[in-house]
Amino acid sequence: MKKGYFRYIVLIVILILFGIGMYVIFGVDEARERKASSTLIVGDSAVFQYSSRSWMRISSQSSISNLNWQEFKTYVNNEYFGDYLVWKSDKWYLFDQNRSAISYQGNLFAYQAEFNMEFLPFSMTSIVDYSYPKQVLEDHGLDPNSSYTLSNLATFDFDRDGAVEEFYLISNVFSSDYLPEKYFSFVFMVDEGEVYMMYEDVDDNTGVNGCKPNIYTVGDFDDDQEFEIILMCSKYSTQTPVVMLYEWAENGFKIVISNQ
Repeated sequence: MKKGYFRYIVLIVILILFGIGMYVIFGVDEARERKASSTLIVGDSAVFQYSSRSWMRISSQSSISNLNWQEFKTYVNNEYFGDYLVWKSDKWYLFDQNRSAISYQGNLFAYQAEFNMEFLPFSMTSIVDYSYPKQVLEDHGLDPNSSYTLSNLATFDFDRDGAVEEFYLISNVFSSDYLPEKYFSFVFMVDEGEVYMMYEDVDDNTGVNGCKPNIYTVGDFDDDQEFEIILMCSKYSTQTPVVMLYEWAENGFKIVISNQ
């Protein structure tokens, strides 16, 4: 009887330890994600808010006005700029604690969060080897020898595996000296020789339609220990750019939220 009782106690202890182990492995991450919240200012084009594991677009004037004179961590051209108060009028303005204006030039990204947001630095270079761009154009029935108005390459370790992935950005929109029948814009990742499409847009060309994509910033915006990518696609003239926040899900990219 005592021996059986002892085995029963051992089994209970093992089950308790197993439960603690499962919580450490899975529960802590889930609790952190549920607690995480953030507000992102992406240039003058979008404000996104994350809370309770879901994203929301902030677009009403009253909601945006509620952010005025709040302190945000600010980045300009993906470099930390400082902790400043923000104010939205025709654009976002920055102020120090004495409400003295702080001037800046470049792409503004600002955030508030209940966690330390991690960013992934990157730089753009011109494409040298066009093998993958030609492959993508051919796959979409386009001339592989097309001219470009955008042909950039960014490299960074998006999936944290210790090896960099290549991100290609190509487009022929807004040409000043030729008018192709079709316009195209693509952003795609190449990882171990495989092409993963992030953004694609192909249509009849009028010379002023379409948009030119750019990787705006890369970071862990929701504290899930995985990087997301914010893509900004500039339209013709003074039209508001399209802003899209992407995450990796089930072997491909998906848009989590956008400003349109």
